[in-house]
Amino acid sequence: MQLMTDDAIDDLAFDPLDPTKTWPEDRFPFVTVGTMTLNRNPQNYFAEVEQAAFSPSAVVPGIEPSEDKLLQGRLFSYPDTQRHRLGANYLQIPVNCPYAPVRNHQRDGLMNVNQDPSPVNYEPNSYTSGPVEDPSYRESEAPLQGHVTRQRIEKTDDFTQAGELYRSFTAEQQDNLIRNLVADLSQTKDDIQLRAVCNFYRADAEYGSRVAAGLGVDLSAFVPQSPSL
Repeated sequence: MQLMTDDAIDDLAFDPLDPTKTWPEDRFPFVTVGTMTLNRNPQNYFAEVEQAAFSPSAVVPGIEPSEDKLLQGRLFSYPDTQRHRLGANYLQIPVNCPYAPVRNHQRDGLMNVNQDPSPVNYEPNSYTSGPVEDPSYRESEAPLQGHVTRQRIEKTDDFTQAGELYRSFTAEQQDNLIRNLVADLSQTKDDIQLRAVCNFYRADAEYGSRVAAGLGVDLSAFVPQSPSL
C-alpha cells in the first residue's frame, strides 16, 4: 500500500482521489502490510471460486475507505451484488465466513444455516446478554474545515501519466501496445481513430505518431510543425 499525508495533497498536480491516476512511487513508496500465501489450488471450483464474495467494504479495524468516488460506489455495489448472486446469507458460505464465530444481530433470511438462540435482534435490550457493539469498529473522527460538496475533479491532467507509462515500457512492450491498439482501432470509424490518435500524441509524440502510422492517419494538420531551416 501507499501512504500520503494531508499536507502532501495540495502539492500534487493531480487529485490523489482520481482513480485514473497513480501515485508516484518516488514520493509515496509502497509499504508492505502483509503476505498472502497460496498453499493449494481449489479442490471444488464451484464451492471455493464461484461462490467467493470479495468486497472492499470488508475491512478490519484501523482501515477505512477514502473519498475516492469509484471506491465509494463499490462499497455498496459489491455486497449488494453478492446478496443478489449468492443470497442474503452469503457470508455464511464456508469460503466466505471467518474461522471465528461472528456475534452480531444479523439473522434469518433465505438459506440461513446459523442458529441464533437470542430472542431479540437488537441491543441494548432487557431480555438477554446478547452481542454488544465493539467500539473499535466505529469510524474514526477527523477534523474538517471548509465546505463538503459533490463536484467534478478540478485537477484534470489526463496525459502526463499516460506518457510516463508509455516511456517506462521496454521496446517490446511498446511494440505490443502499438500493435494491439492498431488492431482494435482499425475496426472503428475514421473520426474515432483521429480522436484516439490525437490523445495518444498528447501523452507522447512518438506514441501517437506510431499509432497514426499503423492506422494510416495523417496528423500533419493537427500537430505543431517544426520550423523550416
